[in-house]
Amino acid sequence: MSSAQSVSSARFVTRPLTKRKRELLDSLLNRFAQSVNFCIQECVEHKITSRASLHYVAYEEWKSRFNLASHWFHSAGQVATQTLRSWRRLCHQGQADPNRPPMYDARTMRLELWSDQNSTGICRFKGDAVQIRIRKSEYLWLPLMVTEYHELIYLSDWRDGKTKVGELTISAFRDKANVYVPFKRDVEPKPAKGVCGIDINERSVDLCIMRPNQQPKHIKLDASKLVSIAHSMELKQKAIQEKLDVPPQRPIQKQRLKRKYSKRRYNRTNQILHAISKEVAEVLTREKVEPVFEDLTNIRQLMRSKRCARSGRALQKNMRRRLNQWPFKKLQFYVEYKTLMQGYVAHYLPHEQVRGTSSMCPICGTLNKPNGHVFLCKMCGFSGDRHFVGAYNIAARWTKDVARNVPAEWRQMQPMVEAAVPPKKLSVETQRFPVQFSTGI
Repeated sequence: MSSAQSVSSARFVTRPLTKRKRELLDSLLNRFAQSVNFCIQECVEHKITSRASLHYVAYEEWKSRFNLASHWFHSAGQVATQTLRSWRRLCHQGQADPNRPPMYDARTMRLELWSDQNSTGICRFKGDAVQIRIRKSEYLWLPLMVTEYHELIYLSDWRDGKTKVGELTISAFRDKANVYVPFKRDVEPKPAKGVCGIDINERSVDLCIMRPNQQPKHIKLDASKLVSIAHSMELKQKAIQEKLDVPPQRPIQKQRLKRKYSKRRYNRTNQILHAISKEVAEVLTREKVEPVFEDLTNIRQLMRSKRCARSGRALQKNMRRRLNQWPFKKLQFYVEYKTLMQGYVAHYLPHEQVRGTSSMCPICGTLNKPNGHVFLCKMCGFSGDRHFVGAYNIAARWTKDVARNVPAEWRQMQPMVEAAVPPKKLSVETQRFPVQFSTGI
């Protein structure tokens, strides 16, 4: 079994920078953005898709235009080619204009790491400082504020050689700078004893743990706090607009308040998502099962239309707004990397296998229309929680139709129902408990 790599990013804040360092950092941010836009223009003009071809065509002109070390061109070219790759994919899907190439206007720079093994990088990570190479014998040092949390979670393993550092992302704010450092760890996957289908809903996260020759176990985690936060913040934004849009208008105060509450909503939502994902990862590790998610790629494009492609019914504006704000992908990402750190790899059910997971009976396979949260099969009489049915079908479809290297007994995981008697309800062990949102992550 090949090893996997788990990545966890840490945010460091620099100490207050001097005026000279701040001006130099602003200059580097501007030049990096200009370098990326220059590389994008050259790639589009010469139809280049790789960084090696870009170096062959545009390096000399870039060197004469920008007075920076040559390794800045490598980092800018990497960002440019990746940006164009995403743009071409969106053009192919009809979501971007092929005649309008993207522009890099972010006030951040992603720099390759400079180490003994990689001499083409720009910056070195020293633990308590970052060294950025500008030109030959000219460097910019950014001292970092290291907390006890950084030392305990990240730096101790990094100094022991258990983790490695990847590309650094740097941005400036006020008189300081943010430094995002990814720590990479090689993880040896552990043998799983089953699978866990995870159905992410607006108000709950449902887990169906399936093992050979055992009844499935249903665990429901409460996520209604996310809906409460979204609703309260929407009312707050609406009140701000109604109060400050009337004469005399105060646009500066309006923008300040909107940024304040948007940041507050972001922080609270992230804290809850981390708490839920931590609880899910602990359950998966304790049960020794691999998570299986439903691939919800492009679901927001479906929800933005006036008619839902899944149900065929028109969605109201408020419902479309709620579903478009649904942070399902972020929760999947949090669960995936926290579970991978424990040695269990996450899987995704492909798009073509997703349809009907919450409306297909797990006993007889008949499609039924759920009544609210209750699923009742008109053919065999099975009844249960609709979200449990969705989680069960996600795990069952992955083991049967998608995975080709799972043990043979995994494909036999079915609800135990006697064939000679009328069908009984599925015996499910259900655990309902709220997530402790007050705990630190």
